[in-house]
Amino acid sequence: MPPRRRTARRTPPRAAPGAGAAEQRARAELVEIGRRLHARDLVGAAEGNLSIRLGPDRFLVTASGVSKGHLGPDDLVVVNARGEVVDGGRRASTELRMHLAAYAARPDVGAVVHAHPITAVAMTVAGAPPPSDLVPEAAVTLGPIAVAPFATPGTDEVPASLARFLPDHDVLLLERHGAITLGRTLAEAFERMETLERVARVAVAARLLGSCEPLPRAAVDRVLAAAGKPPRLR
Repeated sequence: MPPRRRTARRTPPRAAPGAGAAEQRARAELVEIGRRLHARDLVGAAEGNLSIRLGPDRFLVTASGVSKGHLGPDDLVVVNARGEVVDGGRRASTELRMHLAAYAARPDVGAVVHAHPITAVAMTVAGAPPPSDLVPEAAVTLGPIAVAPFATPGTDEVPASLARFLPDHDVLLLERHGAITLGRTLAEAFERMETLERVARVAVAARLLGSCEPLPRAAVDRVLAAAGKPPRLR
């Protein structure tokens, strides 16, 4: 009788020495969400970066130059609020300053996702308005979408271009660059990135078919009320 073939199992990421249970979960989640971003074509090659707030002065972030679809335990580093690596043998993402700016501006934010959603970025290249409030899920999941002016990736120009938008927006498009989504959890930030790209596709399809107008303000307020959210400030 031939020997039974063993089923391959995905090995969970190893935690850094001394990492607690919460950090181990955060590491596993970062690896999984990186894989989802890559699988959904929201990033390619070594594009994008992700982070989770571990504590007041401790953040887990992807390392520079690694594919998010093939993240491993050694591809994550812990940094402090000054951007200094305090745990891990790799260099932190070149866009770390953008993540730290978001955490500094928003104490309610627990995770940040930066990706390059093709359709959404194409809208900024074309100069099309952001796909805010086109469909109910955009109003509820995304909120108003800001568009930050072009800034050189990997420099202080990027957080500076985002500064005035971060306090009041969970979803921001970076002109000719990508998008950044904020969330209380990494799952929420990822869902916002995924929804942004889907809504951007709706916007492009609507323009090809005729027109692309957002929902009336009264309709947006009804959608938000049905979802248990407050109306938009006028």
